Amino acid sequence: MLRIVASLSGFELARRRMGERADEQIANKQRILRLLNRVNEARFHATDEQALLKAACRAMVEVGGYSAAWVHGRPPAFRKRELGPVQASADVESGDLAWLSPRQLMVEGACHALALTALETQQAVTWSSSTVIDDTARTPMLHELGVNVFMALPLIYRGQSLGVLCLSRTEEASITTRELRLLSELADDVAFGVDNFLHRQSEARIQHAVAQVATAVSAQHGQAFLTQLTDHMANALAAEVGFIATLDERDPNRANVLSLFVNGQPQAPFSYHLAGVPCQDVLVEQECVVLEGAGIRLPREANGALEWVNAYVGRRLDDIEGRPVGIIGVMFKAPLEDAHIVRTVLQIFAARAASELGRQKDEARIRQLAFCDADTQLPNRADFIQHLEERVIRKTSSRFALLLLDLNHFKEINDTAGHDIGDLVLKEVAQRFRQALPAGEYLARLGGDEFVVVCDTANDKGRALITAERLCNSLETPVVIEQHSCELSVSAGISLYPVHGQTAQALLKHADIAMYQAKRHKLPARTFEHWMGRAVADQLRIAKRLAVALSNHSLYLHFQPQVDMRTGQLMGAEALCRWWDDELGEVSPSQFVPIAEDRGMIVALGNCVIEQACQQLAAWQRQGCQLSGQLSINIAADQFEESDLTDTLLNSCRAHGIAPDQLSVEITESGIMTHPDVAIATTEVLKSHGLGLSIDDFGTGYSSLAYLKRFAADRIKIDISFIRDMLVSDSDRTIVATIIAMADTLGLQTIAEGIECQAQVDALLEMGCYQAQGYFYDAPLDPQQFAERWLT
Repeated sequence: MLRIVASLSGFELARRRMGERADEQIANKQRILRLLNRVNEARFHATDEQALLKAACRAMVEVGGYSAAWVHGRPPAFRKRELGPVQASADVESGDLAWLSPRQLMVEGACHALALTALETQQAVTWSSSTVIDDTARTPMLHELGVNVFMALPLIYRGQSLGVLCLSRTEEASITTRELRLLSELADDVAFGVDNFLHRQSEARIQHAVAQVATAVSAQHGQAFLTQLTDHMANALAAEVGFIATLDERDPNRANVLSLFVNGQPQAPFSYHLAGVPCQDVLVEQECVVLEGAGIRLPREANGALEWVNAYVGRRLDDIEGRPVGIIGVMFKAPLEDAHIVRTVLQIFAARAASELGRQKDEARIRQLAFCDADTQLPNRADFIQHLEERVIRKTSSRFALLLLDLNHFKEINDTAGHDIGDLVLKEVAQRFRQALPAGEYLARLGGDEFVVVCDTANDKGRALITAERLCNSLETPVVIEQHSCELSVSAGISLYPVHGQTAQALLKHADIAMYQAKRHKLPARTFEHWMGRAVADQLRIAKRLAVALSNHSLYLHFQPQVDMRTGQLMGAEALCRWWDDELGEVSPSQFVPIAEDRGMIVALGNCVIEQACQQLAAWQRQGCQLSGQLSINIAADQFEESDLTDTLLNSCRAHGIAPDQLSVEITESGIMTHPDVAIATTEVLKSHGLGLSIDDFGTGYSSLAYLKRFAADRIKIDISFIRDMLVSDSDRTIVATIIAMADTLGLQTIAEGIECQAQVDALLEMGCYQAQGYFYDAPLDPQQFAERWLT
């Protein structure tokens, strides 16, 4: 009976112990889970790496029940077999859990080797007094310190060692596999958080470096730029030394320091031998990193001033073809920890430095050819600006004239004959200008079809105009290139130093204004006058008011009759745009049309004329007044090239109920020749819909008969400039007769504009021209006057 009772008691005791162990396991599991949750919360709320590690250590003590916890930081990059310093800790005995107590510091020292093993093997290392078999070197010390359990958990992320989490406990206990697995997961979570903060720090440093580069770029180029870039680079990387050097072109074994900063202070440049120094490795490997002890390898030419340097990072600078041109680098007093960040940031600065060195090298090479125009072998714009600035900067400089020359309608030569022919024409023009000038006068090509002369012999208005006349006369004979005969003329603007300006900018600006006036008034040359400057301001004011007029539809049309000179009967009319402005009064078309062309408003102006012309034809029809012939409207070159011109015309005709054959389009000869192939296609489409087509101002542009006979034109309008003087000028009369004969050969009608007297009528009839318009027949009239005089 007693044996039975004893047996039952033993069974009960065993059952209780099993229950206690189960409860203990559940409690441990719950503790570890709470611990994991606490560490994850810390990882979420921590603002930096230090805060995360401190929170993790506190959680180990407060929640995990460990006596102490501490973290060895990242090992030095240059000493892989060393533990980093204690970066964070917590200890029950320290009261506020902020640091290790003196006793725990001794524990940390006793367990140093175990922590180092965990770091090197990247595996958890554990020690327990209840399971150790033979540890004569460590057990007595840990027992004396009251430690019965120790664990070293490596912080590993993506294969990189970020430190070691160490835990100690005074209570005797075995370390279960489950506990070790859960704690290893916890260490991985901490490592993930640490890596995240390190990544943010790296990004911040790189962004700071990019900002430093951007600031340097905003400064300037040249040596000053490289100096500032070096300073910014050293600041961005917290480096004591920053430098940029170039390879010596004469001696490949030497480098020349362009910029050097030591402790924030610029240093004098020097040249040094590459043999045996880290820079030599840079040239071979593209990059060189010395983590410590770099000072003994630095060049002796630095006069021992850099012997204190420990770490060196250098990168090769290559040109666009991959050839080495220099070296950029930084140096540190302390051994280098974050080499990967320094390398990344240095690469950014290296790209900018290489770009600047490449620019300087290209600039040096280009400057050899920079001041000569390749087509004409004249000085170019850059040389001219430098020459002019040097002239005016010397206050004692004598008077001189500046002549700005622009070839008229040169673009038409390029468009019709091609740019190769155009370049040869410019070469011949340059030769003629050079021959027309006295020896020693300065002639340059500004670009395109513009030339400039700085003339010492023509130092007053009269002599300057004589020089301009000689230059204009040099182009009287056509320039013949291959089968192309090119008629050329030039417009010249003149400004005088110091009367019209005492700076290069003022002189050139005033010569340009004078040239614009010459071109606008079809004169060979004009000398600048101060009213011309005011004229530019007036043009700006007209442009602003014109934009308002187009928006308000306040432009209107007058109509000038076109008659048969044999019978005096009406053959059609031309619609002429007129403008009255509340502020400017009546503005002449000769003022606002060129401004519309210059300011990009000519298409809107043309559309306005099309709309009002169709509207007026419809109005006359409703009144029972039928216009004999067609109503001509002027189309600018820009509008003629618009793809929707035909649609604009036809839509307006449909909107007002008139037939397209009631309209005729007038386009200038030069406008057609801007893009002749496009013009041919456009004229064919217009003609297919019944619209008439006239070539306006014929004889004033550069035409090709090969193109002219392909245009679907009905008639040629002889320019007023030839009609005006044909009675007194044999050359003008010959031109008129030639145009009439040519038109007759091509099956085209001719109409003369600007007829003012009967003698002109008689002469034109004798030559075979039968249509005309001009004040001899009537002035442009408003719609009502025109209907009363010509449509009744």
